[in-house]
Amino acid sequence: MSKKVAAVPKGYRTATPCLIVNGVELAIDFYQRAFGATIETRTYDPTETTLIHATIKIGNSIILLTQETPVLGSFSPATLGNNGSQIHLYVKDVEQLWDNAIAEGAVELSSLSDAYWGDRVGTLIDPFGHRWSLASRVEHVSKDEVQKRAASLFMPAEETQDPFVAANETQETQRVAV
Repeated sequence: MSKKVAAVPKGYRTATPCLIVNGVELAIDFYQRAFGATIETRTYDPTETTLIHATIKIGNSIILLTQETPVLGSFSPATLGNNGSQIHLYVKDVEQLWDNAIAEGAVELSSLSDAYWGDRVGTLIDPFGHRWSLASRVEHVSKDEVQKRAASLFMPAEETQDPFVAANETQETQRVAV
């Protein structure tokens, strides 16, 4: 009788992100320095010269890294010049991790700020083209309060007193009048 195999390997969750990168070794190095990642596994090509796959752990989360392989249609966001996904990383000290990531070469997309749902959060892009939102929960906000804050933040432009919106409306009116 054979031993039963777990459908989800030990330490993994049902959904596990796999990032396609151009340079797995470089990516490991960046994620270690920027996010404190640890290496779980490494897989080399048959010649044992090129790292083609790795498993890293950031906090309690496993992330797979796979070498870009154009012949298989597998491209990194840096090669494509576009990224349609983002990893949200909750950490104890978002300020420190943010500073580490920027110092190691990540580029800020939106600065750290306090969000209406209770997180201090910002978005950056790593040197491999992957988007990350880094966050720490700083406030417990009820569902009703989140709804109220969101409604206030996202109300239609004509109902706001936003000077940028008002200036654009004035410019548009002036163009039509001319």
